[in-house]
Amino acid sequence: MNTSPFLSAAGARLEQPALDLLPLDISAYRHGNTGVDYCHRFESGRSGPDVTIIGLTHGNEFCGAHALCELLEQDTRPLRGSLTLIFNNVAAYQRFDPQRPYASRCVDEDGNRVWQTPRLKHPDTEESRRAARLRPLLLETDLVLDLHSTSNPVAPMLIYPELPDCSALVATLGFPFPQLLYKLGDYHPGMLISYAMQHGRKGCHGLVAECGGHFALESAQQAHAITRRVLYRAGLLEQDALIPPWGYEPDHSAGHYRIRNVIEARTEQFRFSQPYRGFERIARGEVYAQDEGPLRAPFDNCTLIMPARIPLCGAEAVTLAEYLG
Repeated sequence: MNTSPFLSAAGARLEQPALDLLPLDISAYRHGNTGVDYCHRFESGRSGPDVTIIGLTHGNEFCGAHALCELLEQDTRPLRGSLTLIFNNVAAYQRFDPQRPYASRCVDEDGNRVWQTPRLKHPDTEESRRAARLRPLLLETDLVLDLHSTSNPVAPMLIYPELPDCSALVATLGFPFPQLLYKLGDYHPGMLISYAMQHGRKGCHGLVAECGGHFALESAQQAHAITRRVLYRAGLLEQDALIPPWGYEPDHSAGHYRIRNVIEARTEQFRFSQPYRGFERIARGEVYAQDEGPLRAPFDNCTLIMPARIPLCGAEAVTLAEYLG
Protein backbone atom coordinates (compact mmCIF):
# COMPACT_ATOMS: atom_id res chain seq x y z
CA MET A 1 0.00 0.00 0.00
CA ASN A 2 1.27 3.47 -0.85
CA THR A 3 1.69 5.37 2.41
CA SER A 4 3.26 8.51 1.03
CA PRO A 5 1.82 11.67 2.59
CA PHE A 6 -0.05 14.32 0.64
CA LEU A 7 -1.08 17.89 1.35
CA SER A 8 -4.39 19.12 2.69
CA ALA A 9 -5.98 22.41 1.67
CA ALA A 10 -4.47 23.88 4.82
CA GLY A 11 -1.00 22.76 3.82
CA ALA A 12 -0.79 20.05 6.48
CA ARG A 13 0.63 16.68 5.49
CA LEU A 14 -2.03 13.98 5.62
CA GLU A 15 -1.02 10.36 5.80
CA GLN A 16 -2.77 7.67 3.80
CA PRO A 17 -5.18 6.07 6.31
CA ALA A 18 -4.85 2.47 7.41
CA LEU A 19 -7.44 0.55 5.39
CA ASP A 20 -8.49 -2.00 7.99
CA LEU A 21 -12.12 -2.09 6.78
CA LEU A 22 -12.61 -2.71 3.08
CA PRO A 23 -15.62 -3.02 0.78
CA LEU A 24 -17.41 -6.33 0.45
CA ASP A 25 -18.66 -7.86 -2.78
CA ILE A 26 -22.39 -7.13 -2.64
CA SER A 27 -23.22 -8.18 -6.20
CA ALA A 28 -25.22 -11.16 -4.91
CA TYR A 29 -27.66 -8.70 -3.35
CA ARG A 30 -28.39 -6.68 -6.46
CA HIS A 31 -31.71 -8.33 -7.24
CA GLY A 32 -34.01 -7.96 -4.26
CA ASN A 33 -37.78 -8.13 -4.13
CA THR A 34 -38.77 -4.46 -4.22
CA GLY A 35 -38.28 -3.66 -7.90
CA VAL A 36 -35.28 -1.50 -7.00
CA ASP A 37 -31.74 -2.87 -7.24
CA TYR A 38 -29.96 -3.58 -3.94
CA CYS A 39 -33.14 -3.24 -1.89
CA HIS A 40 -34.70 -6.09 0.09
CA ARG A 41 -37.96 -6.13 2.06
CA PHE A 42 -39.03 -8.83 4.49
CA GLU A 43 -42.60 -9.02 5.78
CA SER A 44 -43.50 -10.80 8.99
CA GLY A 45 -47.23 -11.00 8.30
CA ARG A 46 -47.84 -9.59 11.78
CA SER A 47 -48.77 -6.08 12.81
CA GLY A 48 -45.81 -3.91 13.73
CA PRO A 49 -43.54 -1.10 12.57
CA ASP A 50 -41.94 -0.99 9.14
CA VAL A 51 -38.23 -0.43 9.78
CA THR A 52 -35.68 0.55 7.14
CA ILE A 53 -31.90 0.20 7.52
CA ILE A 54 -29.74 2.06 5.00
CA GLY A 55 -26.05 1.76 4.30
CA LEU A 56 -23.78 3.42 1.72
CA THR A 57 -25.53 6.76 1.51
CA HIS A 58 -21.89 7.72 0.98
CA GLY A 59 -19.95 5.21 -1.09
CA ASN A 60 -16.78 5.04 1.01
CA GLU A 61 -18.59 4.52 4.33
CA PHE A 62 -18.34 0.75 4.41
CA CYS A 63 -19.67 0.02 7.89
CA GLY A 64 -23.28 0.15 6.70
CA ALA A 65 -22.63 -2.37 3.92
CA HIS A 66 -21.05 -4.71 6.46
CA ALA A 67 -24.07 -4.44 8.77
CA LEU A 68 -26.53 -5.06 5.93
CA CYS A 69 -24.56 -8.04 4.65
CA GLU A 70 -24.54 -9.57 8.12
CA LEU A 71 -28.34 -9.31 8.34
CA LEU A 72 -28.76 -10.83 4.88
CA GLU A 73 -26.22 -13.60 5.42
CA GLN A 74 -27.90 -14.58 8.67
CA ASP A 75 -31.35 -14.57 7.06
CA THR A 76 -32.59 -12.11 9.67
CA ARG A 77 -36.38 -11.84 9.52
CA PRO A 78 -38.65 -9.52 11.47
CA LEU A 79 -40.71 -10.93 14.32
CA ARG A 80 -43.41 -8.37 13.49
CA GLY A 81 -43.88 -5.54 11.02
CA SER A 82 -41.39 -5.46 8.15
CA LEU A 83 -37.68 -4.94 7.58
CA THR A 84 -36.29 -3.14 4.52
CA LEU A 85 -32.55 -3.19 3.79
CA ILE A 86 -31.13 -0.67 1.31
CA PHE A 87 -27.63 -0.40 -0.15
CA ASN A 88 -27.85 3.23 -1.25
CA ASN A 89 -25.05 4.68 -3.39
CA VAL A 90 -23.73 1.47 -4.91
CA ALA A 91 -22.41 3.33 -7.96
CA ALA A 92 -19.98 5.29 -5.78
CA TYR A 93 -19.16 2.24 -3.65
CA GLN A 94 -18.10 0.29 -6.72
CA ARG A 95 -15.61 3.02 -7.64
CA PHE A 96 -13.51 2.58 -4.51
CA ASP A 97 -9.78 2.88 -5.15
CA PRO A 98 -7.50 2.12 -2.18
CA GLN A 99 -5.02 4.65 -3.54
CA ARG A 100 -7.71 7.36 -3.30
CA PRO A 101 -9.88 6.12 -0.42
CA TYR A 102 -11.86 9.32 0.06
CA ALA A 103 -12.73 9.80 -3.62
CA SER A 104 -15.64 7.34 -3.73
CA ARG A 105 -17.84 9.28 -1.31
CA CYS A 106 -20.15 10.11 -4.21
CA VAL A 107 -20.34 10.12 -8.00
CA ASP A 108 -21.71 13.62 -8.64
CA GLU A 109 -22.80 15.12 -5.30
CA ASP A 110 -23.50 14.41 -1.64
CA GLY A 111 -26.23 11.77 -1.56
CA ASN A 112 -27.44 13.04 1.80
CA ARG A 113 -28.34 16.49 0.50
CA VAL A 114 -30.50 15.61 -2.52
CA TRP A 115 -33.68 14.65 -0.63
CA GLN A 116 -35.78 17.66 -1.63
CA THR A 117 -39.00 17.43 -3.62
CA PRO A 118 -37.85 19.53 -6.63
CA ARG A 119 -34.65 17.46 -6.92
CA LEU A 120 -36.55 14.18 -6.75
CA LYS A 121 -39.07 15.30 -9.36
CA HIS A 122 -36.33 16.29 -11.79
CA PRO A 123 -33.25 14.24 -10.88
CA ASP A 124 -30.15 15.14 -12.86
CA THR A 125 -27.26 13.44 -11.04
CA GLU A 126 -26.41 9.87 -10.06
CA GLU A 127 -27.32 10.58 -6.43
CA SER A 128 -30.62 12.36 -7.14
CA ARG A 129 -31.67 9.63 -9.58
CA ARG A 130 -30.94 6.98 -6.96
CA ALA A 131 -32.91 8.95 -4.37
CA ALA A 132 -35.87 9.22 -6.74
CA ARG A 133 -35.88 5.43 -7.14
CA LEU A 134 -35.67 4.89 -3.39
CA ARG A 135 -38.31 7.49 -2.53
CA PRO A 136 -41.35 5.12 -2.58
CA LEU A 137 -39.62 2.84 -0.06
CA LEU A 138 -38.83 5.75 2.26
CA LEU A 139 -42.45 6.89 2.21
CA GLU A 140 -43.57 3.50 3.53
CA THR A 141 -41.40 3.32 6.64
CA ASP A 142 -42.06 4.04 10.30
CA LEU A 143 -38.42 4.12 11.35
CA VAL A 144 -35.29 4.68 9.29
CA LEU A 145 -31.72 4.16 10.48
CA ASP A 146 -29.07 5.59 8.13
CA LEU A 147 -25.59 4.18 8.83
CA HIS A 148 -22.59 6.45 8.24
CA SER A 149 -18.95 6.87 9.27
CA THR A 150 -16.56 9.81 9.62
CA SER A 151 -13.41 11.00 7.88
CA ASN A 152 -11.67 11.61 11.18
CA PRO A 153 -11.44 8.90 13.85
CA VAL A 154 -13.77 10.34 16.47
CA ALA A 155 -16.38 8.92 18.80
CA PRO A 156 -19.51 7.38 17.27
CA MET A 157 -22.60 9.59 17.46
CA LEU A 158 -26.32 9.61 16.82
CA ILE A 159 -27.88 12.54 14.95
CA TYR A 160 -31.64 13.03 15.09
CA PRO A 161 -34.33 15.72 15.21
CA GLU A 162 -35.01 17.30 18.59
CA LEU A 163 -38.49 15.80 18.91
CA PRO A 164 -39.98 13.94 21.89
CA ASP A 165 -40.62 10.71 19.98
CA CYS A 166 -37.07 10.54 18.62
CA SER A 167 -35.58 11.28 22.02
CA ALA A 168 -37.79 8.61 23.61
CA LEU A 169 -36.61 6.04 21.06
CA VAL A 170 -32.94 6.87 21.59
CA ALA A 171 -33.41 6.67 25.36
CA THR A 172 -34.24 2.96 24.97
CA LEU A 173 -30.97 2.19 23.16
CA GLY A 174 -28.55 2.78 26.03
CA PHE A 175 -26.32 4.74 23.65
CA PRO A 176 -23.26 5.88 25.65
CA PHE A 177 -21.77 8.17 22.99
CA PRO A 178 -22.51 11.72 21.77
CA GLN A 179 -26.03 12.56 20.67
CA LEU A 180 -26.55 15.51 18.31
CA LEU A 181 -29.97 17.13 18.17
CA TYR A 182 -31.20 19.31 15.34
CA LYS A 183 -34.30 21.25 14.38
CA LEU A 184 -36.21 19.39 11.70
CA GLY A 185 -36.31 21.46 8.52
CA ASP A 186 -33.42 23.76 9.46
CA TYR A 187 -30.37 21.52 9.51
CA HIS A 188 -29.14 20.35 6.12
CA PRO A 189 -32.16 20.52 3.83
CA GLY A 190 -32.00 17.39 1.73
CA MET A 191 -31.12 14.91 4.48
CA LEU A 192 -32.56 11.46 3.90
CA ILE A 193 -33.99 10.92 7.39
CA SER A 194 -35.52 14.42 7.43
CA TYR A 195 -37.27 13.77 4.13
CA ALA A 196 -38.74 10.51 5.42
CA MET A 197 -39.99 12.23 8.57
CA GLN A 198 -41.45 15.23 6.76
CA HIS A 199 -42.97 13.50 3.73
CA GLY A 200 -43.49 9.91 4.77
CA ARG A 201 -45.78 8.26 7.24
CA LYS A 202 -47.09 10.25 10.16
CA GLY A 203 -44.92 9.62 13.19
CA CYS A 204 -41.94 8.32 11.19
CA HIS A 205 -38.71 8.35 13.22
CA GLY A 206 -35.26 8.91 11.76
CA LEU A 207 -31.73 8.37 13.10
CA VAL A 208 -28.30 8.87 11.57
CA ALA A 209 -25.64 6.72 13.20
CA GLU A 210 -22.08 7.88 12.64
CA CYS A 211 -20.21 4.70 13.52
CA GLY A 212 -16.57 5.84 13.72
CA GLY A 213 -13.78 6.21 11.18
CA HIS A 214 -14.44 5.16 7.59
CA PHE A 215 -11.84 2.40 7.42
CA ALA A 216 -11.76 1.22 11.05
CA LEU A 217 -12.88 -2.31 11.89
CA GLU A 218 -14.57 -0.89 14.97
CA SER A 219 -16.97 1.10 12.79
CA ALA A 220 -18.41 -2.12 11.35
CA GLN A 221 -18.84 -3.52 14.86
CA GLN A 222 -20.54 -0.27 15.89
CA ALA A 223 -22.88 -0.47 12.88
CA HIS A 224 -23.83 -4.05 13.79
CA ALA A 225 -24.44 -3.01 17.40
CA ILE A 226 -26.66 0.01 16.74
CA THR A 227 -28.60 -1.81 14.01
CA ARG A 228 -29.48 -4.77 16.18
CA ARG A 229 -30.38 -2.56 19.13
CA VAL A 230 -32.75 -0.52 16.97
CA LEU A 231 -34.36 -3.67 15.59
CA TYR A 232 -34.69 -5.18 19.05
CA ARG A 233 -36.23 -2.04 20.56
CA ALA A 234 -38.64 -1.79 17.62
CA GLY A 235 -39.79 -5.32 18.39
CA LEU A 236 -38.46 -6.93 15.21
CA LEU A 237 -36.00 -9.26 16.98
CA GLU A 238 -36.65 -11.93 19.57
CA GLN A 239 -36.05 -11.00 23.19
CA ASP A 240 -33.11 -13.40 23.36
CA ALA A 241 -31.54 -12.16 20.13
CA LEU A 242 -27.79 -11.71 20.19
CA ILE A 243 -27.00 -8.00 20.62
CA PRO A 244 -23.29 -7.40 19.99
CA PRO A 245 -21.24 -5.05 22.15
CA TRP A 246 -20.41 -1.55 20.96
CA GLY A 247 -17.35 -1.15 18.78
CA TYR A 248 -15.88 1.59 20.98
CA GLU A 249 -15.54 2.62 24.60
CA PRO A 250 -17.23 5.89 25.66
CA ASP A 251 -14.96 8.88 26.21
CA HIS A 252 -15.14 12.51 27.33
CA SER A 253 -17.22 13.50 24.30
CA ALA A 254 -20.32 11.63 25.50
CA GLY A 255 -23.39 13.77 26.14
CA HIS A 256 -26.03 15.78 24.31
CA TYR A 257 -25.32 18.55 21.82
CA ARG A 258 -27.62 20.93 19.96
CA ILE A 259 -26.57 21.74 16.40
CA ARG A 260 -26.52 25.52 15.93
CA ASN A 261 -24.55 26.47 12.79
CA VAL A 262 -23.18 24.84 9.67
CA ILE A 263 -20.12 26.75 8.45
CA GLU A 264 -19.19 26.71 4.78
CA ALA A 265 -15.79 27.69 3.46
CA ARG A 266 -16.26 30.94 1.53
CA THR A 267 -12.79 31.09 0.04
CA GLU A 268 -9.98 28.75 -0.99
CA GLN A 269 -7.99 30.22 1.90
CA PHE A 270 -10.16 28.67 4.63
CA ARG A 271 -7.85 27.34 7.35
CA PHE A 272 -8.56 25.88 10.77
CA SER A 273 -6.46 27.40 13.51
CA GLN A 274 -5.50 23.93 14.75
CA PRO A 275 -5.64 20.38 13.35
CA TYR A 276 -9.08 19.67 14.80
CA ARG A 277 -10.54 16.17 14.62
CA GLY A 278 -13.96 16.77 16.18
CA PHE A 279 -15.59 17.35 19.57
CA GLU A 280 -13.09 20.02 20.57
CA ARG A 281 -14.92 22.48 22.83
CA ILE A 282 -13.97 26.14 22.54
CA ALA A 283 -14.96 29.28 24.41
CA ARG A 284 -17.21 32.02 23.06
CA GLY A 285 -15.07 34.40 21.01
CA GLU A 286 -12.23 31.95 20.45
CA VAL A 287 -10.90 31.87 16.88
CA TYR A 288 -11.22 28.41 15.36
CA ALA A 289 -10.55 29.25 11.69
CA GLN A 290 -9.61 31.92 9.18
CA ASP A 291 -11.57 32.48 5.97
CA GLU A 292 -12.55 35.98 4.82
CA GLY A 293 -11.41 36.92 8.31
CA PRO A 294 -11.21 35.26 11.72
CA LEU A 295 -14.08 32.90 12.58
CA ARG A 296 -14.94 32.96 16.27
CA ALA A 297 -17.09 30.71 18.41
CA PRO A 298 -20.48 32.48 18.54
CA PHE A 299 -21.75 30.91 21.78
CA ASP A 300 -20.63 29.24 24.98
CA ASN A 301 -19.84 25.51 25.08
CA CYS A 302 -19.20 25.64 21.34
CA THR A 303 -18.15 22.25 20.00
CA LEU A 304 -16.63 21.52 16.60
CA ILE A 305 -18.43 18.62 14.92
CA MET A 306 -16.96 16.76 11.94
CA PRO A 307 -14.46 19.41 10.75
CA ALA A 308 -13.63 18.82 7.10
CA ARG A 309 -10.47 16.86 6.52
CA ILE A 310 -9.76 19.08 3.51
CA PRO A 311 -11.93 22.25 3.53
CA LEU A 312 -13.12 23.23 0.07
CA CYS A 313 -14.57 26.55 -1.04
CA GLY A 314 -18.37 26.37 -1.14
CA ALA A 315 -18.52 23.16 0.87
CA GLU A 316 -19.31 22.47 4.51
CA ALA A 317 -16.23 23.00 6.64
CA VAL A 318 -17.54 22.31 10.14
CA THR A 319 -20.72 22.17 12.21
CA LEU A 320 -20.94 24.12 15.45
CA ALA A 321 -22.96 22.55 18.23
CA GLU A 322 -23.74 23.63 21.77
CA TYR A 323 -22.75 21.14 24.43
CA LEU A 324 -25.75 20.59 26.69
CA GLY A 325 -24.25 18.09 29.11
